[in-house]
Amino acid sequence: MTPWERFVEVNRPGPPERSISFRVASVMAVLVGIGACWSEGELSPAVSLFAVTATVVGNIVSYRRRSHPWPGVKPVLALCAVGGFVWFILTVTHTATPGDISTVESPLAVLFAWVLSTHAFDVPSRRDVTYSLAGSTALIAVAAAQSVDLALGAWVLAWVCCGVWGLVAMWQSLSETAGVPWRSLLEAGALVAVVAVLLVAVLPAPKVSTTLAFTSASPNSSPVTSSNNLTDGSGALPAHAATASGRTGVGGFLGFAKSLDTANRVSLGNQVIMRVRASRPNYWVGQTFDEWNGQDWVQSTNPVNGRHVEKISGGSPFTIPTYPDQVAELATGTEDIQTFYLTDDGPNLVFHADNVQRVYLQSRAVYVTPDGTIASTSSMGSGAIYTVVSNDTVASAAQLRAATEVGVYGIPGSRAAPLSEAEQNRYLQLPHADPRVTALAAAVTAGIGTTGDAATTDPRTYDKVQAIDRWMAAHIRYTTDIPPLPAGADAVDSFLFGTRRGYCEQISTATVVMLRSLGIPAREAVGYVPGPYNPITDLYDIQAKDAHAWVQVWFPGYGWQNFDPTATVPLANPAPGSVLARSLSRDLARVPWLPLALGVAVVAVVVWLRRRRLRRPATWAHQVAADLATGGARIGMPRRSDETLTDYTRRLVPAVPDQGRDLLVVAGLVERATYGGVEPSAAEIAAALTVTRHFRSVAKRRGRRRPDGRDGSGDLQGQPRAWASASSNEAPAASSGR
Repeated sequence: MTPWERFVEVNRPGPPERSISFRVASVMAVLVGIGACWSEGELSPAVSLFAVTATVVGNIVSYRRRSHPWPGVKPVLALCAVGGFVWFILTVTHTATPGDISTVESPLAVLFAWVLSTHAFDVPSRRDVTYSLAGSTALIAVAAAQSVDLALGAWVLAWVCCGVWGLVAMWQSLSETAGVPWRSLLEAGALVAVVAVLLVAVLPAPKVSTTLAFTSASPNSSPVTSSNNLTDGSGALPAHAATASGRTGVGGFLGFAKSLDTANRVSLGNQVIMRVRASRPNYWVGQTFDEWNGQDWVQSTNPVNGRHVEKISGGSPFTIPTYPDQVAELATGTEDIQTFYLTDDGPNLVFHADNVQRVYLQSRAVYVTPDGTIASTSSMGSGAIYTVVSNDTVASAAQLRAATEVGVYGIPGSRAAPLSEAEQNRYLQLPHADPRVTALAAAVTAGIGTTGDAATTDPRTYDKVQAIDRWMAAHIRYTTDIPPLPAGADAVDSFLFGTRRGYCEQISTATVVMLRSLGIPAREAVGYVPGPYNPITDLYDIQAKDAHAWVQVWFPGYGWQNFDPTATVPLANPAPGSVLARSLSRDLARVPWLPLALGVAVVAVVVWLRRRRLRRPATWAHQVAADLATGGARIGMPRRSDETLTDYTRRLVPAVPDQGRDLLVVAGLVERATYGGVEPSAAEIAAALTVTRHFRSVAKRRGRRRPDGRDGSGDLQGQPRAWASASSNEAPAASSGR
């Protein structure tokens, strides 16, 4: 056979596929795949509409021409496929970013949709229909690659249903049978579910790739024109210093403005405002504040040492400079990559872990303040995506203690350099001396160490921060329902020596002021802490209530380190299995087990009573036959299928001589009623049932079997009980309804 003949033989269409159910399932699977790619923005509405129309029309034409396909359709479809691949290669060559797979996914979705929709015009045989069903998997996979939430789950569920439907229809077509193998489907589904749970349980914690050049998106954005270079977001993300009675009802809680009023009450919801994929969970900073006036935190309005807000242009990625208060001589940290997916309109702040190096953001420029706050020149609309690369210098307790030991600054060439005098003054600033706050801070940290001067860091800084954190945890009641602050009162003094009630803003502010009173450089930071981790998407779902304020303390060699008296950030991304286990245990703890157990018990009793009623013999004659069969089985003499009720009773008499006469009378009564049409009186029926109920509970007997399996009377022992039950129901059938 020549190669051409072999090629023709391989591509010869098989027998026409006549199963409409199989074809419909295949078409639906492809349509669901197209819809999934459209929902993730990988197919435009126009391309999606074309693919859907071509798929439906092509399959209708193919079904009508299944027995006589057009001879020239295959060459035409081959040219279409080649053209699609040429378009894909040219598109990727001109638009894709090297190393960035996300720039390939949209053209790949278009290619798959094109191939499947054109292939729909040539699906005469079962093999071709199966190809369409299998090809839909590629569309679902491409859609899943861009999914960042569980909305795709509905499409995947629909696709699985279509796939199972298609496999069952294909099996029916192959075997030429009808009916759905429900038992096999349920068993296979249970097995797949168990295997899936086991696989998720052993999955390791996710690791963010450090080799990709991350892209960004910024839909619904516009240039920023406000005087403070910050835009207002939605109600969940205010970017101005509002009041609690204002439009947002939040005031300055989130801090995404030039000031942060600690006297405002807060009320934040559970709506997801962004999702984050990160190398590790972290404090994601929006802004920091250095100037405290007794009630508000303010970002310095006057440049420090002549340093102004810097505008960095040139397009993505933006290289973020290192400022003096960040110190270039920081310890070498771990690269921390964070990608933020905004689901709600927000301010134009670029949230990030500390020590930012690069920002991948679709914007003309970014503003960077000396304290590391980053803002885009474009607003951040819903759907915006940006990536930040940071140098994570998070240090252990031992490292932070060693970084502040006496004499470290005098070592020639030491990487650990203190803050400059100007920076020391900036981060030790207090509006006025408060002897009570200073005395409390000294009392809380008594015995830990002595306070250094302004040019050096306290040798026991870390231990003092921890001591204040512990004091806050033991003496402060966390609540967002804070009392009003009297006019002219100092917020920290009123908080520490008055109400001792507050949330993250009051607690972190009091901590910063106490640290500054001890000569320890500290500042207020605001942003977000990780929200719930989604093991399916490997993303943190950041909710509005995850907005947070915490403390940053300066450590030579490691820069600003985060401390939080009111929240805990995990050290690493959790494994999906551990997240599911914790979620399951938490959900199980919330289950009302007692009411549930009572409900199950009630349902079980109802089901048992119903089944008992359904198993109850239809007439008194059936009941008599059932009682005789039960009693006979207990003494080792089951009823044979060829025995009449009278014959069976005669065989039972020798085994129960004390009841034999009564049993014969009852059997005769049944025979006359069933075959003679003589209906007994109610008293006779009651007496007969009394006799058989007594016989039904006769004591069990264990007779000795003969080698031929017969008992002493010559009858077979150990016959299936099904014989007895069947005979008891069938023998008196003529008495139905009596």
